[in-house]
Formats: sequence, C-alpha cells, structure tokens
Amino acid sequence: MGTVIDLIATIVTVLSLLAAVGYGGYLFMISSVASKRPGASHLATDARKRLPAAGGLALGALVALLLVLGDSTAMDVVGLLVGGGVGLAATSQLQSARKRLAAPPS
Repeated sequence: MGTVIDLIATIVTVLSLLAAVGYGGYLFMISSVASKRPGASHLATDARKRLPAAGGLALGALVALLLVLGDSTAMDVVGLLVGGGVGLAATSQLQSARKRLAAPPS
C-alpha cells in the first residue's frame, strides 16, 4: 500500500512542479515579448508582477517533491496534499494570466 501512495504522490508532485515551472515560463515569455513591442509595456509590467508568485509556487512544488522522496507514508501524504494544492494553484494562475495577458484576436 505504501508503494502505491508513494507512486501517486511522486506523479502528482512532478506534475505540480511542471505546472509551476510552465506558469513561470509563460510569464517570462510574455514579459520578454511585450517589452519588445511598442505600446505593450503594461503587459510586461503585469507579467513581471506575477513572477514572484510563480517562483513561490515552484518552490512549494520542490518542497512537496522533497517530502515525497522520503520513506515515510505520512510524509508522502503531506507531500501529495502540498503538491496537489500547488498544482491546482499554478494551473488556476496560468489560466487567469492567459485570460488577462493574451493578446486579443485580430
């Protein structure tokens, strides 16, 4: 039973780390592109304001992954909960950033 929980917790935390890093990468990309376009400095500023939160989410996902790497089933459950929460938050923030920062269709 402990092996199954460990496997599930590892998968969830790795996916949450990917979501957090993807969110940060998206913000960095938007900031980089918007700073080069005239009239889009407000988008670059908004993306830069969101970068610390993305870093915090990535840090939380790393902590969850470290919790899962131990031998204890209790720590696996804690890591699973932390990783799941971070993954949900990163996905939610990415969706809201896409809605706010995406260019309107031309």
